[in-house]
Amino acid sequence: MYSDTASELRSIRRTLIVFGILLLFVIGSINNGGSEENEDYPVITTNVENNLVPLGNGYFGLYSNFEETGSEHGMKIYYYDEKENKLVLKKEEDLDTVEISE
Repeated sequence: MYSDTASELRSIRRTLIVFGILLLFVIGSINNGGSEENEDYPVITTNVENNLVPLGNGYFGLYSNFEETGSEHGMKIYYYDEKENKLVLKKEEDLDTVEISE
């Protein structure tokens, strides 16, 4: 009688181990499947967010280098027109020559 109970417990233990291993494989394949989707679309990171200055009313400035003047401190001022969904460059300012008023 003892050997029948022991063999039954062993078979239950084996079944639980097999189910546990199968469960780990299923969970692992679900996690890997999610990461494969992200590999198709790489994340592009830029420093534009750090160089962007909101100026209000659809205007914003973007810090940049002016290659033609050799200035390292410039700003391009853009206007975003919501109706036409267009981005328009309004002017370029050399920040080295701008006078600050108080």
